[in-house]
Amino acid sequence: MVVVQHFQELIDTLDKTKLFSIPKCKEQSMKIEYTSCNNENKTVYNGPDPVLPFAASEIFLANINKWRRLTKLDDNCKSVYEVSFNIEGSNFDFAAGDTIGIVPQNNKSEVDDIINHLELISVVDLNYTLRVASEQKGAKIPAYIPVTSTLRHVLTHCVDLRGIIKKLFLLALAQHTKDKCEKRLLEYLCSKEGSSEYTTHILNKRISVLDLFKLFKSCKPPIEVILEHLPRLLPRPYSIVNTRHSNPNILKICFSVMDIGDNRKGITTGWLEDIILQRCDIEEKMNNLNLYNKSVQVPIYIRKNVNEFCLPKNTETPLILIGPGTGVSPFIGFLEEREYVQKNDPDKKFGCVWLFFGCRNPKLDFIYEDELKSFTSKGVISKLITSFSRVENADFHYVQDAIIKNGEEVTKLIMEGAQVYVCGDIKNMATQVKDAIQQSIVKHGNLNEEEAENFMAIMQKEKRYLTDVWN
Repeated sequence: MVVVQHFQELIDTLDKTKLFSIPKCKEQSMKIEYTSCNNENKTVYNGPDPVLPFAASEIFLANINKWRRLTKLDDNCKSVYEVSFNIEGSNFDFAAGDTIGIVPQNNKSEVDDIINHLELISVVDLNYTLRVASEQKGAKIPAYIPVTSTLRHVLTHCVDLRGIIKKLFLLALAQHTKDKCEKRLLEYLCSKEGSSEYTTHILNKRISVLDLFKLFKSCKPPIEVILEHLPRLLPRPYSIVNTRHSNPNILKICFSVMDIGDNRKGITTGWLEDIILQRCDIEEKMNNLNLYNKSVQVPIYIRKNVNEFCLPKNTETPLILIGPGTGVSPFIGFLEEREYVQKNDPDKKFGCVWLFFGCRNPKLDFIYEDELKSFTSKGVISKLITSFSRVENADFHYVQDAIIKNGEEVTKLIMEGAQVYVCGDIKNMATQVKDAIQQSIVKHGNLNEEEAENFMAIMQKEKRYLTDVWN
């Protein structure tokens, strides 16, 4: 038995004779052929290169010329960094509120795991040609899979090795699993009878092909099956922290390194952290010395600001900025822009700016604390309201608490035409912030629940309530 204990109970409970209702397995639709390596590895697609989501520019290979850690080195808070990309020579045109797309690459050790499990070491760096091998209707090569390249390039740059395994993928994998118990379990998980177990053991636990190969040792499909079913490795969006005014050749972002369990970090955030730390010794890490490593370049591009998450043209419009954690990052650009305009046009009138920020502990993860306090002392921020979830005697624990407590003034600002900006986690924070604002409007705006809900809907339609959120 080669399946680990994770699925052992399922195997033990399976009826060894019962037939499962499983969909028909499709024919293998692709065939790969290798040629000798001639040191001219070309990547060619069957048509145009895959489209970059929301692209407003070409890809630019940017060096990281500076970085700093924004949180303390402590197990009680996430690692948050700010990196500065050198974009000299690019055609980038960006403004406060814009985002970039980072084209990531898969973790080298995870790529090696696939190569070793499927015993591809002898061919992984050879040039290949991929063709459609099935006459089945609709058989085709996915648009993001090159028809000519190397497997190492494709496994590193083109496919998402961490994509959750879908049922049809499970079924295809079952056909190439030698151990009878493993094969039967895979068939069960993609069957009608195993629907709830698929949800529990695959979907909810976000099981990927990387996990499955560790659990099902005898599952060794042809690489064509992997390429046919793995989803595309998509670019990741990040808010731009700065404006172009201080230096048009520098573009900054900040990010928290995601810990997703099983000793894995986020694909992009883990990769960026590796880049900025890999050649720094302990002393350099502690002193945050500049990094300019020309050998490592990050593919980035400017994304279209489809949500119009940008400053209003009328500077007299009051602003309510709500961004806990790294959600504050686009607002640093907003505030830099406001400060620049105020300096260059001192006679111009400006509406007030309220900023709600939250983190766990101000001694650990109050990112951009100095900048926010400086903006406040200069009058760029009219009121800075902070929330600290892990401090017992804090005035507020979450930004939504602070909004409700300041609900009367918040409602007054909104009724006077303020624009509200919310940036951060869509799963909890964004929903709770919206509820808090709606409650405040009900309590202090002389509206009932239905009227307040309609009022918020109109704000969103008129681009007075704008969100930049992620899951």
